[in-house]
Amino acid sequence: MRKYRLLVLFLAIIAVFYFARTIRSFTVQHETKTLKSEHFIVSYTGIYKSEAEKVSKHLEENYSKIRENLKDLEHEPIKVFVYGSQFKFNEATGLTENTKGTSRGPNEFHFVWTNWFNSIFPDDPLKTALHEFTHCVQLNILIYKAKDTIITQDRLTFEREFDKKFKAEYPRWLWESISIFEAKEVNSLSVKYAKSKNLTLEDLNHGNQIYNIGYTIIEYMTQKWGKDILPKLIASFGNIQKTLNVTQEEFEKGWMAFLEEKY
Repeated sequence: MRKYRLLVLFLAIIAVFYFARTIRSFTVQHETKTLKSEHFIVSYTGIYKSEAEKVSKHLEENYSKIRENLKDLEHEPIKVFVYGSQFKFNEATGLTENTKGTSRGPNEFHFVWTNWFNSIFPDDPLKTALHEFTHCVQLNILIYKAKDTIITQDRLTFEREFDKKFKAEYPRWLWESISIFEAKEVNSLSVKYAKSKNLTLEDLNHGNQIYNIGYTIIEYMTQKWGKDILPKLIASFGNIQKTLNVTQEEFEKGWMAFLEEKY
């Protein structure tokens, strides 16, 4: 009898879930709408207006803090595109992998509004928005810095040369870890799992472990050298020896000790 009641309860939960998902699919905004705030232009489809308003508000609340943390220079308004499904995101961006967001230069980013109706283990979409915004900030800083070394009057030539320099010299571990840190994307269980693999920074330039442990790299760095070290590290394209005055191996040893003590 008890098993029967549990089965009925399970089926009722499933029925409520699919009913709620069906209601949402009919009531969300299907045509692209736009919300404008002081620093962001949010275009959204497949979500509710109230959810888009949360994105806009959250970005504005964190706009100055993140830019001040990283010493961002003058920044033009940023276009934000929010999608209600992975399919719509991939269709719009041309991406094929199931990534939740992507930045397209210093003034544009796209992301999926994840929830229990479109993802098995949904991320916090507001943190995803901050993550991608921080990528835009990093790019803005790097582009201003590159103007000192890429001398040309032709915009397309500059963009091509900058893209080559960025891909060749800016390490993925830094690119992701700063965005993860500013968005406060950290989970102790994920950190412990990644920590057990004894990863190096070079390892984190490949694969997805950076998303599990990236927060702790910047956490350690700012606790030991102060938060003002971040804009210097960005400007140096992640040159640890030049910026922190330690070798990469010494940094990794200190970081691992920090992980053992805190996590």
